Amino acid sequence: MRKTLTETIRLAHGSGGEMTSRLIKDIFYAAFGGDARDANDSAVLELPRGRTAFTTDSYVISPLFFPGGDIGKLAFCGTVNDLASVGARPIALAASFIIEEGTTFEDLRRIAGSMGEVSRETGVPVVTGDTKVVDKGSGDKVFITTSGVGSIPDGVDYHPRNIRPGDAIIVTGSIGDHGYSITALREGIDIKSAVTSDCAPLHGLIEALWPFGAHIRAARDATRGGVGMVLNEWAMQSGRGILVHEERLPVKDEVAGGTALLGLEPIYLANEGKMLVAVSQEKAAEVLDRIRSHPAGADAALIGGTNGDKPRVVLETAWGTQRLVPVPRGEILPRIC
Repeated sequence: MRKTLTETIRLAHGSGGEMTSRLIKDIFYAAFGGDARDANDSAVLELPRGRTAFTTDSYVISPLFFPGGDIGKLAFCGTVNDLASVGARPIALAASFIIEEGTTFEDLRRIAGSMGEVSRETGVPVVTGDTKVVDKGSGDKVFITTSGVGSIPDGVDYHPRNIRPGDAIIVTGSIGDHGYSITALREGIDIKSAVTSDCAPLHGLIEALWPFGAHIRAARDATRGGVGMVLNEWAMQSGRGILVHEERLPVKDEVAGGTALLGLEPIYLANEGKMLVAVSQEKAAEVLDRIRSHPAGADAALIGGTNGDKPRVVLETAWGTQRLVPVPRGEILPRIC
């Protein structure tokens, strides 16, 4: 008779023996697909000719489950979006789980199932991975590291060094939704409104911009540190000044009101489904229309552009005054992604 899994993770599930095999088969193969009989020490991939992007990131968000997603979906989308930021089409991902003893199988199935669902939706498989179990008290239920490879087509180069004087800056949708929804959940604030995490894969939206070639100067998903951090990095890397207009920043009313109450600025809040795009002024309107025609970019806005050779970010307020947008210092919101 087939043995059933215990209700919670035990240290023996990370021992490498029978319990580990059953954990991998019953949780991860069930979620990601594949056949345990084909398992080996490495996945073997057929990569297209040309340039290959490779990235890795770790996810330690608290709580594990939040409005709009969970750590599994977050880990998958985060790595897909890191690949998309350099113009790559994701090919495959790896996922490594560090699981705390005592984590319930119900939670682990839910997390792996969430990753498997977005994997099937995007057609990007999880082809290899690892599991480790740590003593109770040595972790916080589940930490995930995801790595990914992708292929960059000829003519696509989305590095901030390409940003030129007069370029326009577009954001692909409302900012601060992820950071605010997580913070509100932690603070016990009732957000029975439409504000949920924007956690979503963006590679399809970026691929829609490939035909614009070198007119797309740079792209970056605005995660930890938010739009403010990305713009500062672009200013430093390109040596250009950047001016953004406060009135053009797409911020939902609920996020604007909630962050004001909490003493936070939406421009620094993490996003998990929004991309900044630097584009030539010549093609800015056309690119904005293309982004808005994609389901992930319906609320996109042109928020500003480059304006000189002093590498700094300036915000023009609704009153016509200007102030610097400095690099955020210290930890704004820990365990946010």
